Amino acid sequence: MDIKIQHSKLGTIVLGIAALALGVVVFMNPSNAGVALTLAVGWVLTILGAVTLANAFTRWSVILSQLDLYWGILELLLGVLIVNFPGFFVAWIFVLLGIYVIIAGYNALFGANALRALGVDHAGGAIAAAVLMIVLGFLVVVSPFAMADVTMMICGVALVYTGVVTTISGFKMKKGEE
Repeated sequence: MDIKIQHSKLGTIVLGIAALALGVVVFMNPSNAGVALTLAVGWVLTILGAVTLANAFTRWSVILSQLDLYWGILELLLGVLIVNFPGFFVAWIFVLLGIYVIIAGYNALFGANALRALGVDHAGGAIAAAVLMIVLGFLVVVSPFAMADVTMMICGVALVYTGVVTTISGFKMKKGEE
C-alpha cells in the first residue's frame, strides 16, 4: 500500500514562516526557550501520567493494571516535578549529558590508544578528538546553563535555516503541485 503525503503551497509557506519565527524567538531568548521546552515536556508527562493512571483503574488484567498504575504514578510525579522546577531539570539534563560525553570521550580515548598501539597512521588525531570530547564534557558539567543556552541558540539557527528553505520551496511550488 502506497502512502502519499500531499503538501499545499500555502501550507508549506506557512510552515516555513512559522519555523523561521520560532527560530528567531529561540535564538533571541535561549534561556526562556529551554525552560519553555522543559515545561512543555513536564506538562506532557503530567497529562500522560493522569491518562495512564485512569487506564490502570479501567483494566481487567491485574498484572497490566499494576504496571499501568506504577508507570502512571512515575509519569505523573516526574511531570509535576518538572512543571514545578523547570530550571533545575534544564541543568540536570545537561549535567547528565556532560557525564555521558565524558564517558564517551574516555571510551574514544581507549579506542584511539588501541589504534596507536596497533601502529595505525594518524591515531594522534583520534586521541586529540577524544581529549577534546572529554574537555567539552567537563565544560558542560561545570556550566550546564551556558551549554543549554548555546544548544538552544544552535537550535534557533537550525529552525531559521529550515524556515527559510521551506518558505523558498513553498514559493517555488507550482499551484496544485504535490
